[in-house]
Amino acid sequence: MDVSVWKSRRFAGKLLTYVGLFLTGAGMLGALQPHMELSRSQKVQAEVLGNDIAFRQPGLFGFRLQLKFFGELGEQRVNITTPVRAADEGAALLAYRGKHFQVGKSYEFFTTPDDPNRLQPFKNYDWPTFGRFILVTAAGLIAFAIGMYVVRSEKKA
Repeated sequence: MDVSVWKSRRFAGKLLTYVGLFLTGAGMLGALQPHMELSRSQKVQAEVLGNDIAFRQPGLFGFRLQLKFFGELGEQRVNITTPVRAADEGAALLAYRGKHFQVGKSYEFFTTPDDPNRLQPFKNYDWPTFGRFILVTAAGLIAFAIGMYVVRSEKKA
């Protein structure tokens, strides 16, 4: 086999095209799992009883989200502790995913598909859940377009 084929721009374009197709497919198929999980889940209205720092350690902060909701078993209370790695308390507050939940207000949360009494407060149709899949798909589409451009321009030449 001729070695010059491996060094040609057309081969690089074809390789980039296939990598783009792979990334596009991986991003789209990867987004199906959280989408299917959320579509099978129920929604529950829960009141926020508390949203504060549960513990402090050097470089690690734990936030406690306290919720009250009515499930199949009646009124239930849930404490969800989320660890956040940060140098100081201000940075930890910025990195905490539940910082927008205000005490005394009610929010709608998804439950797990298997257990309607288990809440998933940080899973929703939003950027933290689907962002990486959107980025992988976009990178795949861009790589595919660049690869096709290189292949077609080299084919003309």
